[in-house]
Amino acid sequence: MEIHAPSVISSTDVERHPKGTQARIRLSSVFGPDARDDEFGSRSINPMELYHNQVTRAQGSFSLRMFHRSWGIMLIQANISAPCTVLDFPTRNDFEREITAHAYDVIGISSIIVNIAKVREMCRMIRKLSPNSTIVIGGHVAAIPGVDKMIDADHIVRGEGVSWMRRYLGEDQNAPIRHPAIVSGMRTRIMGIRLPERKGATAATIIPSVGCPMGCNFCTTSAFFGGKGNFVNFFESGDELFEVMQQMGTELKVQSFFVMDENFLLHRERAMRLLERMKEGQKSWSMSVFASANAIRKYTMQETGRTRSLMALDGP
Repeated sequence: MEIHAPSVISSTDVERHPKGTQARIRLSSVFGPDARDDEFGSRSINPMELYHNQVTRAQGSFSLRMFHRSWGIMLIQANISAPCTVLDFPTRNDFEREITAHAYDVIGISSIIVNIAKVREMCRMIRKLSPNSTIVIGGHVAAIPGVDKMIDADHIVRGEGVSWMRRYLGEDQNAPIRHPAIVSGMRTRIMGIRLPERKGATAATIIPSVGCPMGCNFCTTSAFFGGKGNFVNFFESGDELFEVMQQMGTELKVQSFFVMDENFLLHRERAMRLLERMKEGQKSWSMSVFASANAIRKYTMQETGRTRSLMALDGP
């Protein structure tokens, strides 16, 4: 098999796609089923569920089971003007049918590290079934040293993908971020009992920024976005964040939010302005956030507890 020499990109130097915003784009997560002993992984190595795989894996039968959408490719889709569709949780047959039935100019695949074998197979399928498509790989799998020698892709994007895709299509990379309406989890169950699903019962996901300026040497995500001192703010101010959350609350009928930010409380000015806007708007929102111990110390008990606004979970 011929292996192309992909460009491994983390800088602002991006070669524009010849069709620009007219390019047809398909973004996809890796194919399932997951947690299966086969040539692409095993039951122990690559279970799909974040909580059962990492957060609550030591709790045995009491482990919280749920699934999460691929937030990164949803965010990219919402922030480019080119025609773009997202294929999430496909089977291998689903993926094959899609890239065969439609002519895509760009096919992007997002994956975590343990699913490298599935990424390799999807690249092989694209070269065979959709040879005119440009293959773009992103997500944590892009952080594997030498990954460009392991898979047959055209571009491997490390770090934040919205600005990269905008540059690739010739769009303004600094345009305001449009946040998609994302429910934090779905199909939740515990001890085999499925929790009822109704609109407004599950927290919405908000992604204020990616990366963390602390750059702790054990943090993969911090390194992925440039390491110590580097992060990307999607929403600089508490006012911007409040408007996004208010829109999300109306659309999804929610009063609680899961804040996907490596160290949300580290940005004290933004957090306190958000709290101020919540008080002005009489919003008793509940927020679950990640924060380091040194960031939590900057807040009083009254600030972290007022109107159920800032609840700190264990973080970096």
